[in-house]
Amino acid sequence: MARTATVQIKQIAERVGLSPSTVSIVLNGRGDEMRISKESQRRVLEAAKEMSYRPAGNARHPRTIAEDQAEKTVGVFWNENFGEDTMSRYFSGLFKASEENHYDVEFVVKMFRNGELSALRDHMNQKRYSGILICGVSSADMEYLNEQEFDVPVVVNRPSNKFSSACADAYEIGAECARMFAKRGFRTAGILSANAGSIGIGLRELGFLNECRTSGLTVRDEWIVKGKSMDMETGYECAKSFSEMKERPEGLFILLDSLALGAMMQFKGSDIRIPEEMSIVAYGLNPMLRHISPSVTMIGNSMVDTGRNAIDILMTVMNNKISMPISKLIPLKYEFGETFRLAGMEKK
Repeated sequence: MARTATVQIKQIAERVGLSPSTVSIVLNGRGDEMRISKESQRRVLEAAKEMSYRPAGNARHPRTIAEDQAEKTVGVFWNENFGEDTMSRYFSGLFKASEENHYDVEFVVKMFRNGELSALRDHMNQKRYSGILICGVSSADMEYLNEQEFDVPVVVNRPSNKFSSACADAYEIGAECARMFAKRGFRTAGILSANAGSIGIGLRELGFLNECRTSGLTVRDEWIVKGKSMDMETGYECAKSFSEMKERPEGLFILLDSLALGAMMQFKGSDIRIPEEMSIVAYGLNPMLRHISPSVTMIGNSMVDTGRNAIDILMTVMNNKISMPISKLIPLKYEFGETFRLAGMEKK
């Protein structure tokens, strides 16, 4: 019976020129709720009547029928502070995994302001989505999520004991950068960062500072410079502080690629000789940092791999109705540029 209904939904979709998920939504009476045009709803209902469509398994809940038979509608909740390039790479991973694994998925993007994910609480349910991916949660956002019970599978890009996750070990990334500086024989180090409530930034900073202490690297208070936002302009302004210093750290860790782009623009116009006077490592495998001069050494995780793993986990949870969280750590990667080099590591 279920197979018959599936075929009919696809046949209706082909006939009216709409996606199977749209047809399923209309047939389940949620066309207005999902803002499907009246004309499209009329065409679907007329075609269903002409083709004698009958939903299978009448004893089952309509939403369950739609989930099993039609393409999945996945809500991607995206922090507006995450740059367009990061989004592009993440979605590239989503699309590649969907194509390779033949996932029948429609992605719907919902933007949220940093720390204000709770404003979208009415959107985070099974009436709208089959599953949800959340990217860029702040500490406040994670606190909100941990207080909620959702009727739809959720995958986040931060470590969690409650939700499935696909993410890097942010603490280890920071610690590894400090170890790289120590292996070069540096004695001093600094940080360029942002006070944005980001869990990832906070963990990278903590890992870096703790490992600096363990490795004997001195980090003066004035060498920890933070802006209020995570954009290029903030990076540019923060970099001015280092340019104006009479004494600078030997190694500078920039905790976000967007900050690094702005900082490198400022440093290019300064009298700082990089890497001779100050070496730089930035978090985030951003292709733009590869092509500027000097090219920037980067450490981080692939956002393409993060996207791939996120949708793989979500589809596994949805298709197998798994209630326990599944976690995947994205491997650490290096990309060495001209701002910092370390013998024996360039090929990693």
